Amino acid sequence: MAHPTRAVVLDKQGRQIARLRKLCLALPGANQKLAWGTPCFYAGKKIFAMFSDDHHGDGRLAVWLKAPPGTLELLLEASPEQVFKPPYVGVYGWIGLHLKQIDDASLKHHVLEAYRLAATKTLLKQLG
Repeated sequence: MAHPTRAVVLDKQGRQIARLRKLCLALPGANQKLAWGTPCFYAGKKIFAMFSDDHHGDGRLAVWLKAPPGTLELLLEASPEQVFKPPYVGVYGWIGLHLKQIDDASLKHHVLEAYRLAATKTLLKQLG
């Protein structure tokens, strides 16, 4: 059964999804598709980032990102105001970042790290 598109709740101006989209789609072979009713970003066929706008009423405007093992725990200790354990994928080490709490350089770093974990060798070669 297809999931309906979720309504925009917190990102009414579209600034945060535009910010995330710009970073993600600048990467080789990256594309955006709607999955589970939310914009998801893929490196080829693998998801590396998911936009989250008040997911199930959690009040968060965030991105969920694939991350190396141990990253979630380290970031939760260092920056609990910026980071959270996202539902469903957090048990697999993904990180949740509050988009309004994180600066562009840090967001870019985490997006690139997530992309590298999902990308094929061919896409990584194109990245340089």
